[in-house]
Amino acid sequence: MLKTLPESTFTYVLEQLPPYVGLFVIKADDAGKIVDYFGNYNNYLSREPHVEEAVDQLVPALLGMVPPMINPTVLNRIQTDKESIADIHIVADEETNYWIFFVDQTKEVESIRHLLQGMNEAKLALETDQSSAETINPFCRLDIFGYMTFTRLDENTFERIGKYPDWFVQLEANIDDTRDQIQLADWFPFLEVFLMEANEFWQDTKESVLESGIWVEKTKKGEETLLKAFAVNLEGKAFLMINTLNNSIDVPRETIQRAREQSLAYDKLEKTERKLKELLSYKDKFVSIVSHDLRSPVAAVLGIAEMMCNDDEVMGSLDDFYTEMVQNIRSEMNRLLDYNDKLYHWSNLELGNFELVKTQVDLKALATSAGRVAESKMATKNIKFNLDVPEKLSVFVDETLFSQVLNNLVGNAVKFTPEEGSISIRAIAQDEDVLLKVCDTGVGMPDEVQQKIFAGFSRDSTIGTGGEKGTGLGLGIVKKIVDAHFADIWVESTPGKGSDFVIRIRKDKPTDQTS
Repeated sequence: MLKTLPESTFTYVLEQLPPYVGLFVIKADDAGKIVDYFGNYNNYLSREPHVEEAVDQLVPALLGMVPPMINPTVLNRIQTDKESIADIHIVADEETNYWIFFVDQTKEVESIRHLLQGMNEAKLALETDQSSAETINPFCRLDIFGYMTFTRLDENTFERIGKYPDWFVQLEANIDDTRDQIQLADWFPFLEVFLMEANEFWQDTKESVLESGIWVEKTKKGEETLLKAFAVNLEGKAFLMINTLNNSIDVPRETIQRAREQSLAYDKLEKTERKLKELLSYKDKFVSIVSHDLRSPVAAVLGIAEMMCNDDEVMGSLDDFYTEMVQNIRSEMNRLLDYNDKLYHWSNLELGNFELVKTQVDLKALATSAGRVAESKMATKNIKFNLDVPEKLSVFVDETLFSQVLNNLVGNAVKFTPEEGSISIRAIAQDEDVLLKVCDTGVGMPDEVQQKIFAGFSRDSTIGTGGEKGTGLGLGIVKKIVDAHFADIWVESTPGKGSDFVIRIRKDKPTDQTS
């Protein structure tokens, strides 16, 4: 479905919509008639849409909304049938088509319905019988005592109970006090860390209170106000209360100073966080440029160098110096392209931007493929390749990622194996696991190198036996992928005698897992 979206509309989906699992989309023309639809309509509508049908016949709330007066238009919490509630986004594209996105909000609304009902009952009780209000919600009039009170809707959102106290109205902060549902950390950044602790506290059903530290806010007159928050568990509900300490008798001077220091420390932390986010964003953009934008020109130069090296007439017309230069260009471009690919994979693995798709994969086929990938490099150094993997032995892995593991290990073995050496891939079936070994007769490594070999990015990449230059990323990528499979990897090596990289991995899909 996403492939059919115009670029501007696709950008809107990525940047403006919440996670859209189960998203349903209608494409309409400028007369408000359905052109096409995508996704499972059963989650939102009582019947299937029909092409050429007016959208308001399907969803009455869309009457007069297509075309929208404002682009894009968002309709929040619309009841699309008897059991479904959705946010509806209407977005126009460049060709006067209108894309109507339905984002499911049924569960979110149902989860707070009983809380909203309780609040409405409390308000009604206040109007009719003041004495009964406290039995419905004991916090509905704590503003009389200076408490600003909220009930928790989710980890970040709170709903106001009762009225705001006088001290709150006097604050200098840019606060919209007309809303009932609030992201409190937007109002009081100091609470962000406390709310993380409070969200864990609210998971416990025991009735108790958790207190925050004290922090400082300024009033519109420039005066300092000391504030403190209380997370409350009561009758299975989560409440948050905030009050000022200015009315307390004798607030110690050291308490005021501590509050100022806490607020100052948070301000510094907030600035550091913003700077870190900027640096991470810059890093992501840099990796994107290196891994995508540089690939095409590098591949183009490599292609030209390959053509020249494979053209006997061209190479025969060059003297020894220029022949070596062209061969060096090909070698360095190959290395740069390999570095580019590894950097891209390493960055995505570090950020967790990958998803395993496991299936039963024939291990001998994977090992054979890894040998074929490294065949030309092994031929250059006259290295023998041996395969000792039983027939019909399979492993439960992501085929693409695990192929990368074997390709990296075999490529690494070629790098550190001298001419006339040998490389082997062996597999031993055990009860529930497979021991997979990539062995070489290379230079080996001392204990101190073995201990940090899987650490990830290394600036000190060792030169291979044929002068090969590495990236310092290969084994870090291998470790990330193996860990994602809940498998184990280690190295057994003796200097001067070679290395065995050993992986222990599940033979079959675990019976207690669904993927």
